[in-house]
Amino acid sequence: MDDAFYKDRARQIRQLANEADPFIKKRLLRLASNYDAMTTPFARGPAPSNLTEGPADNLAETGKGHGEKSTTS
Repeated sequence: MDDAFYKDRARQIRQLANEADPFIKKRLLRLASNYDAMTTPFARGPAPSNLTEGPADNLAETGKGHGEKSTTS
């Protein structure tokens, strides 16, 4: 894939985010920033900080963050 594809995909996802509810909007904007991070580093500057946060948003349904232990046994 080339930079134009990733930039266009990020733009499309941001347009969807503008119409989404707040929870989905946050996740779509994070996805768009991931596409931005896939472009050539010379064209954009430093990587977004949200790429180093880990998969905590993937665990939203359980209410547990990354690395948290379950309290039920």
